Amino acid sequence: MTHAYRCGLAALLLSASALSAAAQTAWDLPLSWPAENYISVNARKFAEAVAAETAGSVAITTHPGGSLGFKGPEMFASIRDGLVPIGDMLLQQQVGDEPLLGLQSLPYLMSSYDEQVAFQEFYRPLLDEVFTAANQKLLFTVPWPQQQVWLKKEIKGFGDFAGIKLRSSDPSATEIFKAAGMTPVQLPWGEVIPSLATGAIEGVGTSSPSAVDGSFWEFLSHGYTTRHTWNLNAVSVNLDAWNALSKDEQAKIAAIAKRMEPGFWQSAQDADAANMKKLADHGMTLGDLDEATRAELASRAAPIRAAQLAKMGPRAQAVVEAFAKR
Repeated sequence: MTHAYRCGLAALLLSASALSAAAQTAWDLPLSWPAENYISVNARKFAEAVAAETAGSVAITTHPGGSLGFKGPEMFASIRDGLVPIGDMLLQQQVGDEPLLGLQSLPYLMSSYDEQVAFQEFYRPLLDEVFTAANQKLLFTVPWPQQQVWLKKEIKGFGDFAGIKLRSSDPSATEIFKAAGMTPVQLPWGEVIPSLATGAIEGVGTSSPSAVDGSFWEFLSHGYTTRHTWNLNAVSVNLDAWNALSKDEQAKIAAIAKRMEPGFWQSAQDADAANMKKLADHGMTLGDLDEATRAELASRAAPIRAAQLAKMGPRAQAVVEAFAKR
């Protein structure tokens, strides 16, 4: 092998390497949740599967804990506008940009995890339409477990809710907490722990994974299952970024999302069971609301749900009617 041939071969390999590096797509995926939260863990598993099955041509780097500076309620607009190529969002926090994303979280629209699963048959096609219209492709959804209120006091009856200054995550929860006589304060997750630490709030409405993420036992003593809403996260990709991929890459990523989504849904149930045990082990008193208290909450939620549904329009009403008739 001559010196000239070796030099030419080296140049050719270097050129091929450069072309390969240039062809790689690198996406940063911001998340509001801590790295250990099951939502973040699922996103990381998805990113690893994408890297493996595209042979590294698409590399997704997850950024949990709000480390990229994007707040939860900003994600739908941030992905739509291309500020990030891909991201995770809590749907009901995006209602300022798209009211239909709050449909599943209407107060007492459903009462169990099984009903939440059944609701997807009717809701998912609408979600696909909404995301497409906002320059995004919806890849997969991940539910949150049953909702609870975490407090400093025991709740023996409906009247015990009066006056509690409680964090809510979205307008729907805010309305139901207000109807229960509490003083709700709508806060993104990043502001919850500082507010608990300073005494700005006396309780939190959220699910068990967030209660563990926030080490609520350091601030609060009681947890009560309310199931006042059923919340859903979604991972979507900006359509311009998506369309820049090859058809083969698109097909592989879409297939990965579809294959992994059922496991992501199961992880919500698994996380709830594990986290409830952890909260109890740390000394928190966990319980359910009595039937009279739950019935009063549901009764007060009914007009709130009806008013919010009316504002969402006929497409939302059609989904709810189809779900009710299933």
